[in-house]
Amino acid sequence: MHLLVLSEAFYPETSGGAHVRWRFCQLAVERGHDVTVFTPHEAGLAKSETVDGVEIRRPFPVKPDSMPIYSTLAVVTRIAASVLFFIYLCWWLRDRDVDGLHSASHLTHWVGKALSVLYDLPLVSFIGYTPSVDADPSFSPQLLLERMNFRFFMGKTVFCQTPGVKTVIERYTDGTVAVLHGILNQKRITDAVSTADRDQRRADLGVDGNEKLLVYVGRLAPIKNPVGAVEVLSELPSEYKLSIVGDGDERETVEQAARELGVENRVQVCGTLPHEEALATISAADALVLPSHTESYPTVVFEALALNTAVFVTPVGIIPTIDHPRLHVGSLDEFPRLISETTIESADGLDTETLERFSMERYTDGLLGAFERCHKVQQPVEETTLP
Repeated sequence: MHLLVLSEAFYPETSGGAHVRWRFCQLAVERGHDVTVFTPHEAGLAKSETVDGVEIRRPFPVKPDSMPIYSTLAVVTRIAASVLFFIYLCWWLRDRDVDGLHSASHLTHWVGKALSVLYDLPLVSFIGYTPSVDADPSFSPQLLLERMNFRFFMGKTVFCQTPGVKTVIERYTDGTVAVLHGILNQKRITDAVSTADRDQRRADLGVDGNEKLLVYVGRLAPIKNPVGAVEVLSELPSEYKLSIVGDGDERETVEQAARELGVENRVQVCGTLPHEEALATISAADALVLPSHTESYPTVVFEALALNTAVFVTPVGIIPTIDHPRLHVGSLDEFPRLISETTIESADGLDTETLERFSMERYTDGLLGAFERCHKVQQPVEETTLP
């Protein structure tokens, strides 16, 4: 099949949604499909390139690089750019054969729907982060845009990440709606574990004997609240240590908090590490601490669960809907009690069930399976001559 993918976030961006779309395209190509991606142009990126067999086209930007994506002006410029995307894609499709469309962003859903109708192409939609994740979402332009998408611009098959959002979408569309998880790079995690020495990594991080190692992995930015991890450590017994993996504007603030709270000798700021080394650090830890104010589908949580590491996380994004024995959800004030009262059992190796449940391989199977079912329905019945 030749698939056309429409996404506002894509390679080389590393956010959760961009990672998911990029990995899906890689796996689809590995399985023998042709994939062309249309995504906005950003400064410093080529307007057209092929990476790992994936054709990536970035015809024009949708907003100034310095403008926050959900600011009022950015929403206006993104809507205007989506009209240009539609016109451009109509021109691009005029002499090309495409077997299916995949839309994965709020402002590409109407474009995908219009193209699917004009060119009689199957459309598979994906709803990632959405205000509908909230139990009682407040009115906002984003929520209005989302509900319009649900009503008018979904494909015959729609995938989302939570049962609650599935229920909301089903109120608006006649399409088939299903929950589909997928974020983990199965091969990368398996390779990292196979080459990691857990005991040596703990020793490298200065963890001795019966000491407990907590780890924070992420950008050092206010929205991620890395200072919260230091505050949690300060309320735990002295046998707990904290390794912070990541860098950013809050690094100096984090180091200052450690000094002021008297835990400087129990906190190690490792800076940014290669992904394989970050995975080895998570695997060596007794628990991952994620005190974020906002998340959507935090990759690091699912990586930690697949690596047999306990996770303590605030109730953000999709997290409250996930049921897992090593996942502990609560407010930041509850973290010290939750950590102290939880029996954390150290374990080497992989939790293969969790790895497969949240793997990109499973996600890819779901999307490609939907396109294949669409093509079976569309295939004409061959005429036969009776003897």
